[in-house]
Amino acid sequence: MPFPKPHLEAFENPLRTQIAERYLEKEGTLDEIIRVKAPRAKLEDARLVHSAYLVEAVELMSDIGSGQLGESSYASPDLLRTALLSVGGAMRAVEIVVSGEVTHAFSLMRPPGHHATSSNSMGLCYFNNVAIATRHILSNKDVNKVSIIDFDSHHGNGTSEIFYADTNVQLVSVHEYDYENFGLGHYGELGHGDAKGTNINIPLLETSSNVSYETAIVKVIGPALKRFNPDIIMVSAGYDAHYADPVGNMDVDSQIFWRFGSFVREMARTSGAKGSVWVLEGGYNPFTLGLSIRASLEGLSGKGIPILDDQIEREEYQHIIDANDEVVEKVLETIEPHW
Repeated sequence: MPFPKPHLEAFENPLRTQIAERYLEKEGTLDEIIRVKAPRAKLEDARLVHSAYLVEAVELMSDIGSGQLGESSYASPDLLRTALLSVGGAMRAVEIVVSGEVTHAFSLMRPPGHHATSSNSMGLCYFNNVAIATRHILSNKDVNKVSIIDFDSHHGNGTSEIFYADTNVQLVSVHEYDYENFGLGHYGELGHGDAKGTNINIPLLETSSNVSYETAIVKVIGPALKRFNPDIIMVSAGYDAHYADPVGNMDVDSQIFWRFGSFVREMARTSGAKGSVWVLEGGYNPFTLGLSIRASLEGLSGKGIPILDDQIEREEYQHIIDANDEVVEKVLETIEPHW
C-alpha cells in the first residue's frame, strides 16, 4: 500500500513474509520441512463463506487498482491475485493434512484474513483464509468437526461471525481487549442456537505476558478442545502479540509461540485429530516474525524450547496477571454451562 509508517496499512507488506522466510532458511528451520507451492484459489472458493457482493467488490477494486474496501483494507492492482493465493495456501495446507501427506502444515502467506466477515473486508483482511479452508475441508466425509485456535493479538471477528451458528466449528480466540472501551471479542459472545458454547473468547488485558497466555492454554483452550474433540485443528497464527510488534499491545515473546506449537502437537496426538493447519494472520515486525514462526514450528515438531534472541528479561506486572486470572475464571463461569 502507498502509505508511509506509522499508517497501519504500511506494515502489512511483502517484506514481512520475505524476511521471515529468509530467516527460516538461514537458521536451517526449513531444511526438515516439505515446501509446497500455494495454488491460486478460485472465486467460487471465496464464496464458500463470503457473499457474492464482497467477492465481486474485491475483484472490481483490484481491477481499478485503488480505493477502500473496508476499514484499513485498501485495494491495489495485484490485490485479487494475492488474496486468492493466500486463500489457496490455506486450502492446500488443509488438504495435505487430511490426506495424511503431513501431520501439520503452515501457510506462510499474506494478506491475513481473520477480520474479513461474510460480507465485509476490514483490518488488512479481504478474504477469510482460515474460514474458507475450514468450510472447504468440512465437505470431506472424514472431517465432521473443526476447532480453530486464534492467538492473534486482535479478535478474529470475521471468523467468529462466519461460524457463530455452526455446530461443527469451534472457535477459541485469545486476544487483547480494551476494558475501558468495550468492543467485539467479549467472553459473553458464546455462539447462537445449537452452537451456543462453540464460540469462546479469552479477552486479556493489554500488555499481558507469557504467564497469562499459559493460563489461558491450560485452563480454557485445552479443556475446550478436549470436550469438542475435533477431527482437525486450525490455527489462526497471528504473531502481533509479540512485545516488539508495532501493531499489537501485548508483551509475549517466542517462548509462548513455541508453547502453542507444542500444545497443538500434543492435542492432535492425544485426541485422534488428523493434525493441524496453521494460517498466518498478523505479525508486523519482520525481524521478530521469523523467529516467532520458528518457535511454533519447533514446538510442532516436538523439539524443546529454543533459546532465541528476543527472549530478554522484561518486567511483569502482577496486577495484570491477577486481572487476567479473573478474566479466565469469568470465561469458564460463562462457558462451562454450555459444555
